[in-house]
Amino acid sequence: MKKPQFIPYFLVLTLVLIFLAGCGPKEPGEGYPVEIETVDSVKIVSNPGFPKEGKVRYAMEEEISIGVMEGDEEYMLNQPQDVKVSEDGTIYMLDWGDACIKVFDAHGVYLRTIGRKGQGPGEFELPAYFDLSSDGRVFIMDTRNRRVVIFDVEGEYLGGFRLEGIHIGMKTDNRNRLYFEKEVRKEAVADLPVTKDFQEIEAVSQIIRSQPDGSDRFVLGDFKGEKDRIKRISTSGTMSVGSKYEIVWEVTSDGILYEGLNEGYRINVFSANGTKVMTFSREYEPVLLVRQLDDMVVKNLMPAYDPRKGFEFDGKGNIWVGFYSENLDEHVYDVFSPDGVYIKQVIVPYRIFEFFKGKVYSIVATEEGYAAVKRFKLVTPEDTG
Repeated sequence: MKKPQFIPYFLVLTLVLIFLAGCGPKEPGEGYPVEIETVDSVKIVSNPGFPKEGKVRYAMEEEISIGVMEGDEEYMLNQPQDVKVSEDGTIYMLDWGDACIKVFDAHGVYLRTIGRKGQGPGEFELPAYFDLSSDGRVFIMDTRNRRVVIFDVEGEYLGGFRLEGIHIGMKTDNRNRLYFEKEVRKEAVADLPVTKDFQEIEAVSQIIRSQPDGSDRFVLGDFKGEKDRIKRISTSGTMSVGSKYEIVWEVTSDGILYEGLNEGYRINVFSANGTKVMTFSREYEPVLLVRQLDDMVVKNLMPAYDPRKGFEFDGKGNIWVGFYSENLDEHVYDVFSPDGVYIKQVIVPYRIFEFFKGKVYSIVATEEGYAAVKRFKLVTPEDTG
């Protein structure tokens, strides 16, 4: 009869330690535990709560600054809202306060002003959104007058078209097509009776693509938002409670739509014909913002991602998703690769409005109390762990 075989004690202990090490938390970059599967032809990418390459903090090295407290009116910025950069480096800045687009060359030298306040041709009341087309046109959405106004890059008025209903946001692609969000309600607010109680109205937004003249409109999808709570207080007036969560979206230059409701950390990707091709997500804990307002302390659990920062694409095709920070002096972005993998979390001093040829553009409130548009270089990051 054979004698029983025994495994040496030290070998058993070694195997147990190896097993326990494999079950423990993984460090960023080492066996990154992203889960990828395909369900009904849709790629599903589920990321853990930490990024593959960890957190990095970038300093922003200023290269140019546009804006003055006093002096030349062309450089005095009233309420700058957005910045775009054309292929030759020309800088276009939407000034909400002055109801115009101010244009500067790549060195920050003033060139011209496009449009002005009014209701006539080439004028607008509330220019809320704008974008540049690849064929040299400037599209501006006047939300108060519900129309899109079109100029060439020299500022000459080319025409425009009307918008029916409430529209939010505007983008162009490399085929010069326009994209905008239209708010739709499946239950008409006008049909609500006068009541003391709030009614829940299902909020739906459509992402619409059109030709540059507004024709040939194609609905890429109907996207449900948080239900609105509305009550009719008179035959001519309503009262509503604002939604906490918002639909956030962006379009790449080749017409790929990224969309998500920030109630959860999930972003959907749609092809140019409106077919969902990918969904990516990450685990997260809501950020608690604590603010002192006079004698009152206000605490808010924030949504999954910040609709004000939205989504931005860098030169490598990575998507930067605006996240929240407890620190008002910094801005946080989650960076995902084009295939939906959570690469890194980036911390910078200022909000990023535009990426262009390795540089970033921001709108900054200066210590002197005036607004400025600045171009920065992101310098070598310091690992924050």
